[in-house]
Formats: sequence, structure tokens, C-alpha cells
Amino acid sequence: MRSVEAMETEIEYQREDLQKLKLPRLQTCIDDCVITGSGDSYVASSIARYMSSYKAICCHPMDIVLNPAIVMNRRVYLVSTSGSTKATILAAKVAKKHALRAIAITTRPESPLAKSSDDLILIRFKRASVPTSGTIGFTASMLCCVSLVCNVELNNVNKVYNESLALVDYLTNYKIKRSSSHVFLGNGIVYPAALYGALKMYEVFGVPSSAYSLDEFCHSPIFSIKNNDRIIILGNNVSEYNLSKMLINELDKIKVLTHYIDCRKRSVIDGLLKSIFFLQLYAVKLAVKNRLRDCYFLRNERLLALSSKLIYGSNKKSQF
Repeated sequence: MRSVEAMETEIEYQREDLQKLKLPRLQTCIDDCVITGSGDSYVASSIARYMSSYKAICCHPMDIVLNPAIVMNRRVYLVSTSGSTKATILAAKVAKKHALRAIAITTRPESPLAKSSDDLILIRFKRASVPTSGTIGFTASMLCCVSLVCNVELNNVNKVYNESLALVDYLTNYKIKRSSSHVFLGNGIVYPAALYGALKMYEVFGVPSSAYSLDEFCHSPIFSIKNNDRIIILGNNVSEYNLSKMLINELDKIKVLTHYIDCRKRSVIDGLLKSIFFLQLYAVKLAVKNRLRDCYFLRNERLLALSSKLIYGSNKKSQF
């Protein structure tokens, strides 16, 4: 199995495995929660912050290392599927000294992060047999973080997944013929999802990608748009719909391909899952369309070794 096929397999696993997750209980007090992680895990933490109505703090692990006062008298949840991220391990050691509790959220109970923390929340799900860009691991971590700050109901996973799949099949079969630079836009809860979409394009294709809130994009980033860019707007509320349509119409006049992914008229969790499923399926179906067999981050061994050395302190691919 190659990494693009593995990515597609792990995305498909979510149909069944997400509903089997053993999620932690809602915390009685979320005002003293800090949730932190890097990369995909930072996005998961950011989504939890939004779902807590900004009562929970989300920050990068190095913010905690540089400013331990952030975690003083708080419970700190440290998110890393591998449990080997250096910055998160450093944050755990700081949290053990200054916070009420340091709780690791990881798939590996024997990992350095788990051993550096006071408590452990273990995430279990099926994986493919080879390393690939994170999908089910991200979604499971995100739901775990969200369940700490609000009730999570997963009643429509298959329905939402099928909606996303149908939309992706349409776009990749008829609208988008090749990979190119992408800009992902979204307000509110789907802004972190837009960040996740940009990360997947980096990992799978190695092309420049970015993410902005819809309003911020209209200030300065809009001036960087080129004709071969692809803009995807994740829509999740009525208030931004008119602005999105205006932007799409105007960009169409200068031949910039823009798509509106409608995640409105559903529960917050279902809308969030639709945006995430769409972004995952979009990346992998576009890779198949471009006849890619391996994600770019695995093909570029020199950059992978550098990334692994900086993030994990090693060059082992399996830690990604």
C-alpha cells in the first residue's frame, strides 16, 4: 500500500470508527482548561476553544514553555497523536511544575508525552499499515478535545460523509483537473478547518496554500490572488453567505476558480464534520486525479528528515 491509498483508507475508516470513539466526559469547569498541540493538533485545540465559547485557552506548546504563567492553576491538555512532538513534551514538563494537572491526549500510552504527563486520555482508532497524511487521527483528536468542553453527538456521520464525498467527486471529476495553489476561507468554527485544509495541501502536494478568515482575506491577502489559484470557501452561517457570493461572482470575472462549500443548516458538529470530511476527501481525490501514489512529504526525503529532526528530534518517518 502506498501513502495516497493509505490516506484514502484512513479517511474511509471514519465512517465506522468515529462513532465507536470513547470520548472523555465533559469537564465541569472549562474556564481553567488549556488545550495545546502542534500542527494538526493545534487545529484540533483551536476548534475546542471555539466550541467552548472561548472559555478554554488554546495556545501553541512553545507559548507555555516561554510563558509558564499561562498554565498556572489550570488543567492542561496536551494533544499529540504520536506522543513524540518535542514542543508538546517540553510543554508537558512545564505544566507538571506549574499547572494543576498535565493530561496527555495521544494514541501511544508508552510515548514520551504520556510519561511526561500526570494523566492520560488514550485515543484508539484503526490505522493503515504505512505512514500518510493525518486524517482519522486528526478527527479523533479533535472530537476528543471538543468533548472536554461541550456535548458531542455523532448521529449523522455516514450521511455527512456521503454528502462530502458526492461534492468532492463532482469538483474533482468536472471542475478541477490538477493540483495548484489553494486558499481556504472560513469564519467561526470552520476557520480552523480552513487551516487544516491548507496543511493537507502542503503535505500531499507540496504546493503553496494558505487559510484566512473570510473577512481578513478581503483586506490584504486578496491582492496576492493569481488566475491559477483555487479558492474554497467553507460556509457555515447565513451572515457570511452574501459576502461569499459577492466574492465568488467578482473573482469569476477575473477567471479565478472559487467554490462555496455549504455547511449551513445543520448542527455545529455536523457542519464541522462536513467541512473536515470535504477537505480530507478533496485532497486525496485530487491526488488520485493527478496520479500521485505517495504524499509529497514522503517523497521529499531531505525535507522530511529535516522536519522530523526539528519536530521529533529524529528522522524516523513513522513518527509523522
